[in-house]
Amino acid sequence: MDIISLISCVFFLLQNTSSKYEFVEVSTGARLNRHNLHIQQLGPETETELSTFHLTSQNKQIHDLHSRLILDHPRGFSRQLHKLIACGTGNGIFDGNIQVNRYAQQTDAGQQTKCLLLSPKAVVNVKPNLQIIADDVKCTHGAAISGDLDPNELFYFQARGVDAKTATDALLFSFGAQVINRIPFKAVEKKALAQLKELLAVSRQNN
Repeated sequence: MDIISLISCVFFLLQNTSSKYEFVEVSTGARLNRHNLHIQQLGPETETELSTFHLTSQNKQIHDLHSRLILDHPRGFSRQLHKLIACGTGNGIFDGNIQVNRYAQQTDAGQQTKCLLLSPKAVVNVKPNLQIIADDVKCTHGAAISGDLDPNELFYFQARGVDAKTATDALLFSFGAQVINRIPFKAVEKKALAQLKELLAVSRQNN
């Protein structure tokens, strides 16, 4: 059992005009981890970037992220990337809402969630939601849930003499590292990468 069995967090942020904010979260521990994230842009030419990675594994571990980003003003910019690996009996939940309101013209907003299911007993529930009321905008979103890694990427490794296990390990590691590498503090980034490698090895043995 994890030393910390329950984590619950509510985060609320108001961004001033022309400000830039980057949020990076890596979550691997706790039996239950619930995070409510609410961000609102208060003026034009404001930038928001959200990057999250969750790894759920044994003991019906639950990682639950609910996020809401509100853009009310012209020329706003936002990007949200959510990534999840569900192993063992883990359960991952993502409910992400980006709202581009009427006066947020010329906004550039993007949202993407990618999930890997590595066990038949693992569960993933995702609900990406991009609400657009303004008409002069550039907005994209996408969601992908897969039980397998990209066969083309595996073939790329194997064609260069890398065995299947090593190739799989490398691709799983890079899946999470895409978010972890955005941590601005190198010592924290290094520790998170080491923990990811260790947890993936244990999780794959137990699947």
